[in-house]
Amino acid sequence: MHIKEINSGKRHLAGMKYRDFREWVISSLGLKSFRADQIFTWIHQKGAVSFDEMTNIGKSTRSLLSEKAVITTLEPGKTLSGEDGTVKYSFLLQDNKTIESVLIPDPPRLTACLSTQAGCKMGCLFCQTGLTGFRRNLRSGEIVEQLYHMRRSAEERISNVVLMGMGEPLDNFDSVADALSIISEDQGICIGTRKITVSTVGLPGGIKKLANLDGQYGLAVSLHSAIQSTRREIVPAATALPIERLRNDILYYASVTGRRVTLEYCLIADVNDSIKEAEALVDFARGIPCKINIFFYNPVKGMHFERPDENTVSRFVNYLYPRCPAVTLRKSRGTDIAAACGQLGGRRDGVNFVN
Repeated sequence: MHIKEINSGKRHLAGMKYRDFREWVISSLGLKSFRADQIFTWIHQKGAVSFDEMTNIGKSTRSLLSEKAVITTLEPGKTLSGEDGTVKYSFLLQDNKTIESVLIPDPPRLTACLSTQAGCKMGCLFCQTGLTGFRRNLRSGEIVEQLYHMRRSAEERISNVVLMGMGEPLDNFDSVADALSIISEDQGICIGTRKITVSTVGLPGGIKKLANLDGQYGLAVSLHSAIQSTRREIVPAATALPIERLRNDILYYASVTGRRVTLEYCLIADVNDSIKEAEALVDFARGIPCKINIFFYNPVKGMHFERPDENTVSRFVNYLYPRCPAVTLRKSRGTDIAAACGQLGGRRDGVNFVN
C-alpha cells in the first residue's frame, strides 16, 4: 500500500473496531448487516489482503469496497531467527519509518509481541527503543497488522499477545484500545482478553483507563525499582507518576478487573539489585495481587550497564521469596538477534538505525 493510497481518503478497514465497521458498512455503503460480518471476518479471521479474495461476496460489492476503502498491510523487512526459536520481524511503515515485532515460542504458548509506537518518549536508560527517540504513534491498523503478518508466517496458532514491543502503549491509548478490541473480537482473530497483556511504565490516568475497557486485559508494569529516586533515574517518565500514585493505580486495576498484575523488574548491576531495593519491592508489592517477574539487563549498544553476578541475583530473589508469594526469574529470549526486552530499536541487517 503506497502513501498516495493512504492519503486517498479511503477508509482503512483493518483498523476499524467491529461495531464501527458494521455501522460504516450499513450506513455508508448501504449493505446488509450480514455483509458487514462477512467482510470483517474475511479481513480479521481469514487474513484477506484484497477484496478479490472475498469469493462469497458479489463483484459489484467488491468493486464498491475498492472504491471506498483499502485493506492496508505492512511492508515486511528483515526477519531474524534466534537460536531459541524466537523470530524478530521488521516492518517498513508507509512513511518509511520502521518498527519491530517478535514471535516468542514457549510451548504450549506462542506469543506475539507487538509495537505500539515507532520509537518511544519514555527514555528508559536501559532500553534501545528509548534511545532511538520518538517518531510517531502507530495507527490501530498498524498494530493489528503486525499480528496478522506473524500469523501468516507462523506454523502454529498464535495463542497470546503482549504489547511489549517498541513504544509505551498507554501513550497511544486510543489506537491501542481499538487494536485490543479488534484482536479480541469474536468475529475476528478472537484472542481472548485474558490472553492479551499491556505493558506500561505507568502514565497518569492510563492504567485506570485500561482497567475500565471492556474485557479483562492483562497488565504488566515496568517497575524496575520501588524506590522513587532509583526509578526516576532509570525510568525518567516516573517523574510524572510517583511510586505511591502508581501503586494506587495498580490497586485500582486489580479491584476493577479481578486480575493479578505482573510487576516487571530488570536487574541492573549496582543500580537496583541491592537488598535495600528488594526490601522496597516487598513493601510495594504487599497487598497487591501480583507476580514479580525478574529478568536480567539485556545489553544495549552505547550503554555501560551490566548484569549482576549469580550470587547477587540469588540473594535478591531469595529475599523476595517467600515474602512475595509469586516470583519468577525469567530467561531472556532472542538476545542473539537483539529481540529481548529493551533491545528493539529498528534494525536492518543486525545494525541499529533510526529513521
